[in-house]
Amino acid sequence: MKIAVLGAGVSGLSAARLLKDKGHDVTVYEKESTVGGLARSRYVDGILYDPHGGHILNSKKPEVMDWAFSVLPKEKWQYTARNAKIYFNGKYVSYPFELSLCELDIDDAVNCVHDFILAQNGPEPDNFRDWLVWNFGQSIADYYMLPYNEKIWAYPLEQMETKWMQGKMPLPSKKEMIHSMLLKDPTERKMPHSTFYYPIDGGIQSFMNAIAQGLNIRCNAEIKTISKTEKGWTVNQSETYDHVISTIPLPVLGKVMTEIPDVVKDCIADLKYNSLTTVLFECPETDITWLYIPSKEYRSHRVGYQSALTPHANPKPGMGAGALEIIGNRFDVSELDKKEGILPAELQYRQTLDSEFTEYAYVIHDLHYRENIETVKGYFNTVEGFDLLGRWGAWNYKNMDLCISDAMEIAKKL
Repeated sequence: MKIAVLGAGVSGLSAARLLKDKGHDVTVYEKESTVGGLARSRYVDGILYDPHGGHILNSKKPEVMDWAFSVLPKEKWQYTARNAKIYFNGKYVSYPFELSLCELDIDDAVNCVHDFILAQNGPEPDNFRDWLVWNFGQSIADYYMLPYNEKIWAYPLEQMETKWMQGKMPLPSKKEMIHSMLLKDPTERKMPHSTFYYPIDGGIQSFMNAIAQGLNIRCNAEIKTISKTEKGWTVNQSETYDHVISTIPLPVLGKVMTEIPDVVKDCIADLKYNSLTTVLFECPETDITWLYIPSKEYRSHRVGYQSALTPHANPKPGMGAGALEIIGNRFDVSELDKKEGILPAELQYRQTLDSEFTEYAYVIHDLHYRENIETVKGYFNTVEGFDLLGRWGAWNYKNMDLCISDAMEIAKKL
């Protein structure tokens, strides 16, 4: 079968590699000059940088890990225990917050425990803001959950649904929370992605390059048109395929695919997402992997420490590198020179090394998400020879391992 894959990110590359290995004739189209999509990496003066946010690998699905290690051998990955912290009231509190209450000042800890024990009373809310209070109690919600999520989503939490959270954030029981208070041992706190793999050399880009090896990939090939003909699907009015797998964002697909009905286009237009500015900066060396910053005093909501992911991230002994993230419209990086209102002073920002703006960063699961996406997918399920795949192609907030898993399912189907 002759297949076109639109987009050379994790999903597109995985599907293309799996299908090629099954004997199909696969061509990948990528608008950028390099493969990888959101999982690209680059070096800045010898310092490793994941410009679209840190991408790590772990999975509960053995077939995903086995396949990943067949592409990039396991000995080329570093296995790391996540050392995430939350900057709260001038302290570095272990993540997740609700299982680290023993590290808070006593009054704050008592408030959190008291409210958490009384939480989950009454019917479960169907909007994210009320759900956070219902599930964690008022104090945990006020101290961390509400301010942090308001920053990372930059969207009214009361207009977001709750179903997307399963597997995305820690959801401990009351018994687990009480156990953590008595144990006072952060190594025992369970969370999603508590351990992970990251390539020793070359960043996550090395994994993308390994998947791409041997594939027919056309870079700098932006999709301009997709049309159905008697012979199949024609891409950019030049080449025709039996089957198309699209990982490009649905709003982009809606503009280049003329056959889509207006009702489906309206649903696509109503889908919500946010953008991200990432800034690589020099700082002291640290073993923290991620730092979460809930306070509204600072624009950045999170810092990923590139230098903690692999010993080969930085050639300068004693020097660290962090990648701060700011949600919303493109951030003016020159504001960092003011050193106020962006990052806590304790993080010891020294200088900006690089930056990147990502238009499509995170899918927002608003209250209309299910209805809109069911209409969109319902239509494409009736379109012969066409599949949607990936975070943006299928419009679902999934991590790398689930994107690979979905690519496997499409490869099995075809």
